[in-house]
Amino acid sequence: MTPERIRQAVVLAVAEAVRLNPSTVEDSSNLVDLPGFDSITVVTVLERLEDVFGIEVPAESILPEAFESVSTLTGLIAGALADAGATGSAPPPARSRT
Repeated sequence: MTPERIRQAVVLAVAEAVRLNPSTVEDSSNLVDLPGFDSITVVTVLERLEDVFGIEVPAESILPEAFESVSTLTGLIAGALADAGATGSAPPPARSRT
């Protein structure tokens, strides 16, 4: 998985969650300054990215600073992907959104 692919998925997940154009998200220096970006959005974005990549981000990695920017969120997901690959663990089953 390339860093650019991860970054694109992060931008799209955030843009969909806050209902903004992806370019607005990409240009944002601080995600928490985006209109509508709150704790519910954090959960929504994290769940969406976990589903997209078939990973589960460890609870101890979910810190406020991981959601400061597209770059920090990309790093969080890249780290979880690396951990999943390093452990050889199978991805968890996709969660139902019902």
